[in-house]
Amino acid sequence: MEPAQVNHLTARRRRLWPTPDFGAFFMFFGISGTDWNREERLQQRFEREYYRQLVSLRLSGNVRPGRYFLRGLPTEAGRRGWTVSADGRATTTLSDEGLGELRAWMARGERGVLLDPLE
Repeated sequence: MEPAQVNHLTARRRRLWPTPDFGAFFMFFGISGTDWNREERLQQRFEREYYRQLVSLRLSGNVRPGRYFLRGLPTEAGRRGWTVSADGRATTTLSDEGLGELRAWMARGERGVLLDPLE
């Protein structure tokens, strides 16, 4: 685990395009079949709608690019995987509540995190 400091937080709301569900249309016309990937599509749709905030943290220190867990962050932000780019910026998606927790954490002056690589 590598230690790092969080210097800056930026967040913006992701734009979502409506996802049409053609199931009712096909049922109306009597077209039936097996929907093989329904569970997977519903899970992806839930994640797109619930985790709407695209959050970036500027990390200090010599951090190699890759996927990490950032230990020391609030609950939701610590559980989500973060992608660190070559310029030391870590990005992920969070819910509105998770972003609020992260902003409150930074307002308290806590900035230290440990980077735990995702396997």
